[in-house]
Amino acid sequence: MKKEITDRYLGNSSALVWIVVHPVITLLIYNFVFGTIFKARVDALPDGAFITYLAIGLWPWMAFSESVLNAITAVVSRKDLLGKVKFDLRHVVLAGTTANFILHGIGFFTIIVILCLMGKLSLEWSLLLILIPLLVMYLMAMALSLLFAAFYVFYRDLKLIVSALLPLLFFCTPIIYSWDLIPVQGQQILQYNPLLPVISFIHNVVFGLNPVSWSGLIWVFIGAVILLYLSNRFFQKLAPRFDDFA
Repeated sequence: MKKEITDRYLGNSSALVWIVVHPVITLLIYNFVFGTIFKARVDALPDGAFITYLAIGLWPWMAFSESVLNAITAVVSRKDLLGKVKFDLRHVVLAGTTANFILHGIGFFTIIVILCLMGKLSLEWSLLLILIPLLVMYLMAMALSLLFAAFYVFYRDLKLIVSALLPLLFFCTPIIYSWDLIPVQGQQILQYNPLLPVISFIHNVVFGLNPVSWSGLIWVFIGAVILLYLSNRFFQKLAPRFDDFA
C-alpha cells in the first residue's frame, strides 16, 4: 500500500495537491453542468445547497469506482512477479484499493472542512457516522477488485465492460439528483442498486432528509462480506494459472 501511494503521488512534488484539486475540479464541473445549466435542485434543501449535496455523495463514489477500475489490471500489470517469487498477488490488488480509499478519504475530509468554513455544512459529531457506509463501500470495492483482477487475466475485454457499466451505476445512484425525483416505477427497479442504501445513509446523516435506515446498510454490509469471501476464494482458485495467461 505504501508503494502504491508513493508511486502515484509522493514521487511528484505537486501530485499531493492533486489529491484534493482533481476531485474539486470534478465537483465544480458537475455542479456547473447539473446545478447551473440544468438547474438541479433537492427540494428539501435550500437553494445553493446542491454543491454540498453533490460533494457528499461524489467523493465516496470516486473512491469506489476508481478502486474497482484500477484493480482490474492489478495482476497483469505485475506479471513480473508471477512464477519468479512466491508472492500473494492479493496484496497488490488490495493495496491499490486501500490506497485509493485513503487518498480520496483525505480529499473528502478536506472538502468537508472547506464546506464547513464556507457555512454550507455544520460540523457535528454525527458526521462521524459517515465512516460506517464508507467502510461498507470499501468492503464492496475489495470484493469486486479481487473478482475482476482475477477474471481479467483470462478475459481482457472485462475492463471495457466495467468502464461502460460504471457510468450507468453512477447515474442509477442518487448522487447528482434526489431520490424523490425518480418516478415510482423507476424506484421499484433502482431500489435493488446496492449503492442506494449507502449513499442514502450518507445523505440522511448529513442533511437529515429522512430517518437514517440501518437495515438497508446492514443488508448491503452482509452482501459485501459474502461477496468478499467468494471473491477471495475465486482469486485463490485461479491464481495458480495466472502465469500461463498473464
